[in-house]
Amino acid sequence: MEQTFSIQELINKKINVGREKKEITSWYSSGLGSCMRGRYLERLGNEPDKVFDDRILRIFSVGKLFEDWIVDLVKSIEGIQVETQGRVEDKKLGVSGYWDMKVTKDGKSLLYEIKSKHSKAFWYMDKQNEGANEQHKLQLWPYLWLTGIEEGRILYASKDDLAILEYPVYRNDEKLRKAVFDELALLNKAWQEKNLEILPLPDSTAWQAKYCRWHKQCVKSNENN
Repeated sequence: MEQTFSIQELINKKINVGREKKEITSWYSSGLGSCMRGRYLERLGNEPDKVFDDRILRIFSVGKLFEDWIVDLVKSIEGIQVETQGRVEDKKLGVSGYWDMKVTKDGKSLLYEIKSKHSKAFWYMDKQNEGANEQHKLQLWPYLWLTGIEEGRILYASKDDLAILEYPVYRNDEKLRKAVFDELALLNKAWQEKNLEILPLPDSTAWQAKYCRWHKQCVKSNENN
């Protein structure tokens, strides 16, 4: 008997709903640390080398499920106040975004950026004892700067055993402040001058190139110059 439908097909259709292209009017905090050229081309409206396939969209959905699970559990704890998806924007810096979770306890508030990993990557990170990924610290820091909250945390959840790691990020971290401001200044300069070439082209072995969906366009453009 011919199969008329499958749950996988229905899920794939569902997660593709609402993914139409939207105009980008600022640099997203969630992109800090990644390929600057890719973000420029995305804001310009260029089509990526490859669109997100169903598998990648399912991975995004799973990450959101873990974020919601953590938020709901924290909300259920007595004596804790929780806010989610707070938007920040600074037109002068040209940056905007949404922080994941603000937790307030005993008068002190912390901002959280929530990430999920499979257990192998999670426990490798713990074993290396090097702290949070640099790009994740860069992504969280503008939220601290723009809200005035002094401390935030990068929270990693293991998808397989629900273990959690937390790493602090501070608003007064001068190294992060300089890195964020310098990156935004360069992006804004390129945008104002309509000059992609002043942005660095990542080496093909760098993760910024590997995960940039516009990298082939940059390489081709660079070869033609």
